[in-house]
Amino acid sequence: MNKKFIRGFTLLEVLLALMIFTLISLTVYQSIMVTSKGSVIVNKKLKQMNRLQRVFDILEQDISHAIIYSDPQDNNILNSGVKIGKSLLESDDFGILFLCDISTNTNYYSRSQTLGYRLRNNSLEKLSYGINKKQPKISKVIDGVTAFHIQVYHKNRWLKEWNESAYLPEGVELVISLENIGVVRKVFILLNYTI
Repeated sequence: MNKKFIRGFTLLEVLLALMIFTLISLTVYQSIMVTSKGSVIVNKKLKQMNRLQRVFDILEQDISHAIIYSDPQDNNILNSGVKIGKSLLESDDFGILFLCDISTNTNYYSRSQTLGYRLRNNSLEKLSYGINKKQPKISKVIDGVTAFHIQVYHKNRWLKEWNESAYLPEGVELVISLENIGVVRKVFILLNYTI
């Protein structure tokens, strides 16, 4: 009888192959996990940036439409246009109060509303004043705000306070410090500014 030698893998070769495949699988798994976590972090930051962009869009829309309203019958200015200052509106930092033109079609009907922004308890708040000027409607704009600074640009100077009732400043700079993002700065040009 002829004996054939049957050759196969030894136990050592099988264990070595198993270890190599295990290491490759763990490496692929770790790569997928790192990519997944990175994607989650990027999406979270993207949502924060989109939210912050919406906040600045709201601020720009409101502040850039600040007006000084006067009654054509007696030519007296009824509102100060823009007020800016430290602790204005009981803010923890700076506050801004202004009369805003909220009309959609200025040719036929003009509507205005007094609006304000302030920092309270690490939240930027919007104050909307209706007929009852003592009780504003308060809505949170964004949380996690550590500082809210405002200054206005007028006649080639930056001013930290503004309480002029005869005219509007040329521009407004907002600086918002956020917990997770850092400092964000934006300058708005007032659309109703006249020299």
